[in-house]
Amino acid sequence: MSTSPAVGFPAAPIHDLARQRRKVASEDETVRSLARSLVRRVTELSDGEAATRRPLLDLTEHGVRCLLVPVTPEAHDLLSPREHEVARMVSRGYTNKQIAGVLEISLNTVSAHMRRIFTKLGVGTRAAMVAALTGENLAAV
Repeated sequence: MSTSPAVGFPAAPIHDLARQRRKVASEDETVRSLARSLVRRVTELSDGEAATRRPLLDLTEHGVRCLLVPVTPEAHDLLSPREHEVARMVSRGYTNKQIAGVLEISLNTVSAHMRRIFTKLGVGTRAAMVAALTGENLAAV
């Protein structure tokens, strides 16, 4: 077996390195899947405690601390990229018809995006939608 000239260690064949990378990626995905399952289960067991902002889980194992704390997503994190695009155009004063023309989608599709945006943000008007996405509080005005 040859050695690596830089450090004097045996040189690993390229296919061994690729196999190791695939194994690590597979293990990483397994850990992510287990973490997602853990979060789902702890959330189910919390019975509405998520709104209290108290940790749902706090444990230390093998010198690693695992802390699950509920968070409220920001308004902009709730929207898909296309919904962001539609909302941005609304904030610039575009009508639904103009949005449809620019994005080359039907007026019905724009209306569907608007309905989903309103539902996700819990608002009922275009102005309230813009305010929610920019962090303004219309009730204070």
